[in-house]
This record gives sequence, structure tokens and C-alpha cells, in this order.
Amino acid sequence: MRALKTQLREAVRAQILDAAEELIAARGLHGAALAQIARKAGVAVGTLYNYFADRDAMMRALFESRRASLRPKLLAVIAEGQGLPFEKRLRHFVHGMLAVFDEHRRFLKVSLETEYSRTHPSAMAADLNAAIETMVSAGIAEKAIDAKKASFFGSMITGTLKAILMKRAVDGEPFANDADTLVALFLDGARRK
Repeated sequence: MRALKTQLREAVRAQILDAAEELIAARGLHGAALAQIARKAGVAVGTLYNYFADRDAMMRALFESRRASLRPKLLAVIAEGQGLPFEKRLRHFVHGMLAVFDEHRRFLKVSLETEYSRTHPSAMAADLNAAIETMVSAGIAEKAIDAKKASFFGSMITGTLKAILMKRAVDGEPFANDADTLVALFLDGARRK
């Protein structure tokens, strides 16, 4: 009986988080009132407070939940590209990252539209930065990119990825459509001449 109650509680919690993610992605944080989130989740407003002390606690839970499902996918993309030569590895990384973000578009939009991700950084961001720095180091070792310019290559890849995510989150186009363009722009500026 206790297991059934726990399952039911987790199901209701998941419904609330799904409703919050959908409404915040569509209307922004301040456009998604708790009453609307409760209605969308099919629960009373008071029920929200049985699960989350306040809006901040709900946002923390949403970010923890989504990051927990997103991070293994991103780590898998990183791991799959490990043995590839630099340019193939870069292409695999960019295509893979953008494809994963396409799968989690609503959460990404919530993340971009709220301050939460900036005030509560995650291990996922550190994983991505480490993967990019490792990839840049591999490109230098293979003499595929110019070591003299390497100090800003990681930031260049990260910044371009963020710009694509921000633009496509707004216009609704698939993120992965821009992968080849991003790689080409990077390589044109980074290659050894």
C-alpha cells in the first residue's frame, strides 16, 4: 500500500512539473501563475503546496528533474565522440548536443527565460565545458586548429551554441539545422593557415 501511495505521489509531482514546464515555456515565468499550473496539472492550488513550499521550490525541483534526465544523454554524446579525429568529433558533438536540446526544447526555453540556470549552475555545464576544452586540446594536438588562437576557442564554441539555442528557442526551428553552419564557422576561423 505504501508503494502505491509513493507511486501516486511521484505521478502527481511529475504532472505538476510537466504543467509548470509547459506553461513557463509558453508564457514565461511571470505569465504562468501557480493557479494556472495547478489547473493544467489537474490539481487544486493547495495541492501544489503539499509538494512544493513555494514557486522557488517548484523551480528547483523542475531544474533538478530535467537536468537529471538531460545530463546522461549529453554525457553519452560526449563519450561516443571520444575516439574520433578532431573535425569528426566536433561535428558529432555539435550535432549530438543540438539533437538532445531539440528533444528537451521546452525545458531549454524555460532555462533561457528564467534566471534560475544562471543563479544555480549545474554539473552539466561543467561537463560540457570540459568536453569542449578536451576537444580543443585534441584539435591542437592533431594540428587541425591553430594553437596560437586556442585560448578563446572553447568560449567561441560555447557562445555560438548558446546563440543558436536562444535564437531557435524563440523562432521554433530545430536546433540541429544549424549544426553544420556552426562547425564550418568555427573551423574557418580556427584552422591552421
